[in-house]
Amino acid sequence: MSGRKQHFIPQSLLKGFGRPGKGAKVQVIAYTHDRGTFAAATDGVAAEREFYSPLAVEGQGETLDDKITGYETSLAHILSELRSFDADGIADAGKASEFVTHLVVRNDHLRKFMSSAATDLFGGFAEMFSDQDQAKAMLGLSGPTPSAMVAEQLANVFADNAQLIETLGMSQEQFNAWAFGHSQANFGEFHAQMLGPLQQAFGEALGAIAQTAAEAQRRSLGDSLSPEARIDNLKKFEWRVAHVAAPLILPDCVAVATNAESNAFPLMLEEDDETDTIYVPLSSDRLLIGSKARQAVPNTLNNTFAECSWDFFIARDRTPELEALRPLIRSCAGKRVQETVRQAMSGAIGKIDR
Repeated sequence: MSGRKQHFIPQSLLKGFGRPGKGAKVQVIAYTHDRGTFAAATDGVAAEREFYSPLAVEGQGETLDDKITGYETSLAHILSELRSFDADGIADAGKASEFVTHLVVRNDHLRKFMSSAATDLFGGFAEMFSDQDQAKAMLGLSGPTPSAMVAEQLANVFADNAQLIETLGMSQEQFNAWAFGHSQANFGEFHAQMLGPLQQAFGEALGAIAQTAAEAQRRSLGDSLSPEARIDNLKKFEWRVAHVAAPLILPDCVAVATNAESNAFPLMLEEDDETDTIYVPLSSDRLLIGSKARQAVPNTLNNTFAECSWDFFIARDRTPELEALRPLIRSCAGKRVQETVRQAMSGAIGKIDR
């Protein structure tokens, strides 16, 4: 039922990792990155107030949360069907792909990754620009000649003001040399003047990142609750259901992918043709597997699920073995954030240096 508390992991999936609680409620154990470990009913975990949209107002039409709530009916039927399969039962590729796609694009893991990467990126640039020498280098003003970016800007300035500059008796080459030298010589004063407004701009950008990530996800879900391109990509895999003895945990990213080298990452961060196998826990004893070539289920799969989680993982039981996995939360996705930021900054600096 739609309401203000909106689940980014459906309760129908969460209930497969719990035990009967008070009344009709199912209770699970949440192992979190920074809030410890606690028991909770499924209606109180993997949810956030107005995560998708504000509560519907009469006469204003269907909200995004209304659409997702309606969609969950067919999703629950697919989940029930998958859970009922015998060991190594082959699932319909279309149904399995739609089921996995929707769970991946709707959850909070995607927002947290986007927000963290953007925050680190803005923070890195803010720190670099706060140092005068680094800022000078970042803007392409530290070398003996203009960087490609600076040269392009100087050419644009000359083109816009060619008649005025030529009346001063300066050719384009002379103007470039004068403007570049003047910028270098007076950069200290310019840096002092721009630092305050720049820091304010970075601060405002950082403050808006979480909301920007949320709005981007909402727009995407508004276009499609299960994007066809993602579904088509997942249809390339053979999907089967495995029965497992050791209780599985549910990562907050829901689906985890591995490549040929057995490196694991949240499925939402997959790169084309990189994924070899996909693991999606359906319950504490059922596992949906998408693969290009069959292989045995790893004994360390729970470790992988914990590493690929961002904020938490869900389990049926509270045990020392699972508590030992809690420090692994965010280790895989955190590395992906660092790598994404490193590549972004290197690319930006590379464009300036060229």
